[in-house]
Amino acid sequence: MLHSRAQQFLTAITFSLLIASCSKDVMEPQDQIDNARARTKTTLTPIQQLGKQIFFDARLSEPMGVQACASCHAPEVGFSGFSDIPTGGAAAASGFKRGWVAGIGEGAAVGAFGKRKPQSAAYAFQSPVLEFDGQEFVGGLFWDGRATGLTLGSPLAEQALGPFLSVKEQNHPSPASVLAKLKSNRSYLALWKTVYGIADIDMNTPEAINTNYERIGFAVEAYEASSEVSQFSSKFDAYMAGRATLTAEEAEGMRLFNNEAGCNDCHKQLGGNRNRPFVVGESFADFAYHNIGIPQNPNNPGGNLAPDPGLAGFLATSDNPTWRAMADQNFGKFRTPTLRNVAKAKRFMHNGVFSSLEQVVHFYNTRDVPGEGWNGVPWGAPEYSATMDTEALGNLGLSPAQEAAVVAFLKTMSDGYTGVTQ
Repeated sequence: MLHSRAQQFLTAITFSLLIASCSKDVMEPQDQIDNARARTKTTLTPIQQLGKQIFFDARLSEPMGVQACASCHAPEVGFSGFSDIPTGGAAAASGFKRGWVAGIGEGAAVGAFGKRKPQSAAYAFQSPVLEFDGQEFVGGLFWDGRATGLTLGSPLAEQALGPFLSVKEQNHPSPASVLAKLKSNRSYLALWKTVYGIADIDMNTPEAINTNYERIGFAVEAYEASSEVSQFSSKFDAYMAGRATLTAEEAEGMRLFNNEAGCNDCHKQLGGNRNRPFVVGESFADFAYHNIGIPQNPNNPGGNLAPDPGLAGFLATSDNPTWRAMADQNFGKFRTPTLRNVAKAKRFMHNGVFSSLEQVVHFYNTRDVPGEGWNGVPWGAPEYSATMDTEALGNLGLSPAQEAAVVAFLKTMSDGYTGVTQ
C-alpha cells in the first residue's frame, strides 16, 4: 500500500485528470534539446504538463540554463543518454551545454562525471517498490535500487528527485533552491495551482519544503508515465495488436529470445517464465538485479575505476539491518533495464562499456568462449566474478545469423512504428 503522503498526492493526480485545459504559458526547453522532444499528439493532463515543463527546463540546474532532466534522458535516444560529445565549453559547438564520454554524461558543473550511464526514463513507471521476495531483490530504480519507493510509494517519484541534488548532475545545494526557481515563474505557479489547488509554493517551514519538493517528483513521474514518454507504439506492439507482421528474421529472433538465447530469463515482465506467451504492455524487464560479468569501461570518465558494487553498495548503507547483511552476496548486481527503445540507445550496460546492440548480443553469446571479444579485442574481466551468473549466458552457441536475428527482434521494440499490416 502507498504511504499516506503518496495517497495525498494520488488525490491531487486524480483531480488533475478531470481537467481538460492546457496551459498556454509552458516554458520551451533549452536550445540544445529542441529537436529531441517527443513529437506526439497526446493531450497531457495538468500534472503531466507540470512534469513535462520541469523535465525540459534547463534552468533547473546550477549553473542555471545548463542541464535539464532531458539532457540525460533525450527523446530521440529512447529517453536515455548519448555516447561521445565534446565536454565542457567545447560542447557548445555541438549544440549542447555539457558533453558525454563513453556514455557517461557531464553534469551541470564543468567536468563533473559520475560512473554510470543513464537508464531510460521511459517505462520506468512500471518498476514496483523494492523488496526482497525471498530469493532476490525486485523493484526500485537507479542501477543500484536506491530509489526504493518505500518513502513515497513510488520508485519513479523518488528517482526523479535525485538528480536535482547530485553534484554530478543538476547540482542544487538543497530542495529549497529548486523550489525557489519554480516559485519565481508564473507558468509553474499557474500549473501548481491547477494540479495541487495551492496558489503559491510554501517554503516557510522544513515540512512545507519537503512536501512541495516531493510534489515535483510526482509531477515528473506523471509525465514519464504518460503516453508521450511511455508510448507502447513499437512494431512489437503493433504485432501484438494484429496490425503488423514480423519478418522471418524478426520472428526467428523472437523465438530465440524465448529459447536458445535465454533473453527471456531476465527481460520479461513476469520474470523468467519461458512458458508464458508475450502479453500486451510487456516491459521486457524482471525488475531484478543481476551480475552478468560486465567488464569495466576503460574510457569511463568517472575517476576511480574501482569495481562498482552496484546493489551491494546501496544495501550496505541501508537502514534495514537484514538488507545490510545481504550486501556481500549482491556485489556487481545491477537492475535489469527495459528493452523498449533499446535500439535507439547509444551506449549499453551500467557503465557504458558497449557501443552497439550487436556487441551486446555477441557478449551474451560468447562471454565465456576463449579468444572471443569484439573487433579483435578480447572481453575484459568481470568487475565481480564471485556473484556472476555462470549459467544463463556466456556460451550460448548462437551462430552469427542467430545473433543478427535477435538484434532484429530487439529493434521491433522501438517506439514510433508507423508501418501497416504486411
